[in-house]
Amino acid sequence: MTAEIINSENKNIREIKASCKRTGAMKNSNTIRKFSFPIDEPVKLGGSDEAPTPMEYILGSFNGCVLIVVETIANEIGFNFKSLHSESVGTIDRRGMRGIDNISPHFQSVTNTIWFNTIESVHRIQELKELVKKRCPAYNLFHDAQINITLNWIYQETEGE
Repeated sequence: MTAEIINSENKNIREIKASCKRTGAMKNSNTIRKFSFPIDEPVKLGGSDEAPTPMEYILGSFNGCVLIVVETIANEIGFNFKSLHSESVGTIDRRGMRGIDNISPHFQSVTNTIWFNTIESVHRIQELKELVKKRCPAYNLFHDAQINITLNWIYQETEGE
C-alpha cells in the first residue's frame, strides 16, 4: 500500500493521496506517504476498540492543524509564546449516522481551547485568533460544513524570560 503527493502543473495546487485497506470488522489500516495508522470503532459499534474512530482522528487533526497555523502566524507577526496546549471537544448527534430526522452525521459543534503561556496581551491573542480563523484549513473546513465552532483561547501570563 502506498501513498504519495501528486504533483500538479500549478505549483499552488497540491493533491494528497491516501489509501485504506479493511483489516477487520469496522477496522482498517490507512497509509499516507510513509505513515500508516489504524482506525477502529468501539466494541459497542462492532469494532474491537484498538484504535481511534475516524471522527476522533478528525478532531485530533483539527487540533493539530489549528496549532500549526497558530505557530506559523505567530512567527510571521512576532507573537511570542513559551508553550501552547490545545484540547477540542466535538458533539455528534448519533441519529445522523442512522439516517434519522435529516440530521447531519458530522460534528454539530466543536469547542477548541488553547492555553497560551505567553507575555503577549489578550489583545494580541485576539489578533492571532482572527488570522487563524481566516487561514486554518481545518477551521474553514468545519466552518464551511456549518459546524458551530467556539475558540476558547486562554491567556496564561509568563514571567519575563
